[in-house]
Amino acid sequence: MCGIAGFLSYRLNKEDLEKMTSALKHRGPDAEGYFFDPQNRIGLGHRRLSIIDLTEAANQPFYSRCGRYVMIYNGEVYNFRDIAAKYRIQPRTTSDTEIILEAFVQKGIDCVHDFNGMFAIAIWDTQEKKLWLIRDRFGVKPLVYYDNGKELVFASELKALMCLPLPKEISLPALQDYLFLEYIPNAKSIFKNYYKLPNGCYLTADASDPDKLNIQIHRYYHFREKIAPRPLPERNENETLDELESLLSSSIRYRQISDVPIGAFLSGGTDSSLICALFQKQNHLPVNTFTIGFDVAKFNESHYAEEVAGVLKTNHKTKFLSAKSSIDLVERITEFCDEPFAVPSIIPTFLVSHESRKHVTVALSGDGGDELFMGYGYYGLYRQIKNIFRLDPGIGRRLIKNIFSLLGNRYQRASRLFELPSHGLMAHLWSEQQYMFSEKEIKKLLNIKCTELSILHTWEEIDRLSLHDFEKISLFDIEQYLAHNLLFKMDSASMANSLEVRNPYLDYRLVEFCFNLPLHYKIRNGTAKYLMKKLLERYLPHHLIYRRKWGFPAPIGDWLMRELSYLVDKWLNMERIKKQGIFNEKTISALIPQFRSGKKYHDKRIWSLIFFQMWHEKYVK
Repeated sequence: MCGIAGFLSYRLNKEDLEKMTSALKHRGPDAEGYFFDPQNRIGLGHRRLSIIDLTEAANQPFYSRCGRYVMIYNGEVYNFRDIAAKYRIQPRTTSDTEIILEAFVQKGIDCVHDFNGMFAIAIWDTQEKKLWLIRDRFGVKPLVYYDNGKELVFASELKALMCLPLPKEISLPALQDYLFLEYIPNAKSIFKNYYKLPNGCYLTADASDPDKLNIQIHRYYHFREKIAPRPLPERNENETLDELESLLSSSIRYRQISDVPIGAFLSGGTDSSLICALFQKQNHLPVNTFTIGFDVAKFNESHYAEEVAGVLKTNHKTKFLSAKSSIDLVERITEFCDEPFAVPSIIPTFLVSHESRKHVTVALSGDGGDELFMGYGYYGLYRQIKNIFRLDPGIGRRLIKNIFSLLGNRYQRASRLFELPSHGLMAHLWSEQQYMFSEKEIKKLLNIKCTELSILHTWEEIDRLSLHDFEKISLFDIEQYLAHNLLFKMDSASMANSLEVRNPYLDYRLVEFCFNLPLHYKIRNGTAKYLMKKLLERYLPHHLIYRRKWGFPAPIGDWLMRELSYLVDKWLNMERIKKQGIFNEKTISALIPQFRSGKKYHDKRIWSLIFFQMWHEKYVK
């Protein structure tokens, strides 16, 4: 795991390249390297976190045996030994880096179809003067870039670009998406002319003409094309269970390849418990597992993790954290999260990464299990709301809303569901479930007459597919929430601690297999993750499997009411808001007293504004 940075620009120099690369030191504390050719305006920088082949021979930039290509790379291609055999590569190192580059030499971009892993790759063709940027299928590894039509600048993180003399103008559509979703989706960035390379895509930049730069983006993997025609054929349950176990076991086996200590996150929930069960099964000695516990009882499930670890006989470590340890981190979040991101669980994710890094350099994570097996609670809610909207033209909904708004906070929050717009209903429901701003509220907050929310178009595309409603939501979660929220969070929090996190559920073979399973293998009789839990029965007792889903929360609302109340006054005072000129100060001034008077369901809206203000102060002002 590493950090990469580079550019095609006559304006930028070696000093700029070093500055960008140094900004990524946390991603790769073990080594740094540079390739700079001013004549062809190309610069490539690399920070290395040594995982496979710890020798200097595997440092980057890496040069092809023929001398034509130069590569920098962030991530892991787990099946590199299989690829070496297939392409008959005689390696000089034991690194996957060399295999990736030599496969590219032989087959060009088509070699990427053979890669099983997570990666952000940059390859410079010294002969054709062409740069290739390639991102993995599901967007596990980030890759951002700046393109003004004349120069291209790219890096693993936005902060590497922000230390250069590049314009930083807020993108209003991206800000709207942030306020609606808690994150910025798709290829957007918070700044104009800054983008994320979409997952499953590669970018080519032809610099053969010194007077212009021809940039094109191509898709090499589209998950929707892997969806089998419905209806699906029926399958034998025991055979399906065996196939699921075989695929997941293969994924975990691949993701154990490492020359440094490796462990796994264990929360005690279904996803991480199943990973740890198969991880331990494949090892003779106890594997390392990690949990953090909280001193607030309702947020602490460490005892479940400890019980699971006891059954599996892992080498388990629990670190108990006080609320103060989390609170102390709040104002530091923008140091490792360089784009507006209002997800409070990034705090415990950072803390568990920090504790794990004291013992291991690589950790397995359960991210992806909920998306593949429909583990979230809004599946049923969506169908209920959809039926209400279909049967009622609006009069009954308005009546229910008005009645609910007169009752307690719980009902007042629920009343918002009955004023959701019918267009893009699932996207609006998702926003409301995350306690974010509605489309109507965003218009007031930003003083705009109409919104430009990209997520609505995404849902409308999905809603037209011939799938069950639950399958549509699962696809929405995979393409949106997983790719742009969970994976961004994990990468930001773990790499801030120089910890590599690997995701067994995101092996593309497993994702394609799971999505094309009949629906009753995912939800049956109200039980989500049915097949996962049936598989877990082979390893854990019933009471540890069939319990209430917990999650990985941070009580940001409680903190903003008490210990962090000063953040509201500091970052949302009217003088600051008015001087900044982005938000409507009257809208915010009305929101704050509502929150402080006891309407706690406004906590994420308040937090999203505070986070934006902290980010703006650090990176823009």
